Amino acid sequence: MATKTRIANKTMWALNDIIMASAEARQAWQRAHERAEKSMDVVLERSLGKISDRIAVIERKARMALDGEYDDR
Repeated sequence: MATKTRIANKTMWALNDIIMASAEARQAWQRAHERAEKSMDVVLERSLGKISDRIAVIERKARMALDGEYDDR
């Protein structure tokens, strides 16, 4: 069985910062989403959906990297 990859402290700190920034972006997204729903702005809703998907990818990759893993999807 392979040993788990140990990442450098500064890399860990940077990844944790990315995860925190993603959480802040998710909160901002939520506020924008609520405004778009109230105004029934379908075009904005579609754009926000794409942004939400990208935030999820960033979060997933940062969490995987913290575990010493990588997925190219």
